[in-house]
Amino acid sequence: MNDQKEKIIIGFDMDGVIVNNTQPKIRLAKALGFKLLPEQTPSEIISKHLPLLVLRELQRNLYDNIETALTTPLMRGARGVLTAVKKSGFPYFLISRRRIPHIAQGILKKHGLWPYFFDEDNAFFVLEPEDKDVKAAQLGVTHYIDDEVGVISKLNSVKCRFLFDQFNIFSHQPHYTKVTSWAEVKKRLFG
Repeated sequence: MNDQKEKIIIGFDMDGVIVNNTQPKIRLAKALGFKLLPEQTPSEIISKHLPLLVLRELQRNLYDNIETALTTPLMRGARGVLTAVKKSGFPYFLISRRRIPHIAQGILKKHGLWPYFFDEDNAFFVLEPEDKDVKAAQLGVTHYIDDEVGVISKLNSVKCRFLFDQFNIFSHQPHYTKVTSWAEVKKRLFG
C-alpha cells in the first residue's frame, strides 16, 4: 500500500448512499395523496414537491417507523464496494443523521451490514450537518460520501467530498466530486 492510500479514511452517509429511499418515499407520498417521480425524491428536492406537513409525515413514517424503515432496500452496488473497502484495510465510518439509531441499525442488520461492516465502534449518529463535520474531523476522515449538497458544503474538515447523485440532477460544484453510482465511488477510491 502506498503512502497516499495509507492516509485514506472513508466516511459514509446512510440514507441516499448506502440505502435507497426512493421507492419507500414514492409509496409513502402516494399513501398521503401525492405522486412523486424518482428524481423528485432526494432530500434536497422533495420539499419542492410536497407541502411541509405532508413531508414531515412522510419523513416520520420513513425514519421513525421500524416497519416502514425495514422496507428500505440497499443502494445497488453498495455491498460490493463496502466489501472492497473492508478488504482494503482503509479505516471507514458511518456518520448518519438518523435520529433513532436502533432503527438505522435494524435496517443495516436486515441487509447483513450490521455488525459485519458497521457496529458500535464505527457507526455514529449525529443531529445536524455541522455535527457530521465535527465527527469527521475527530475521526480524521479524508473522503466522505453524502447525497446532500447542503451537508457536503458543511464538511470543511474533509479533503475529498463526494456527492452521491444517483439521478444526476445536481450541478457540478468545485467543493465536491459528483458520483452517480457505487461503481463510480469504487473507481474514485481505488482507481
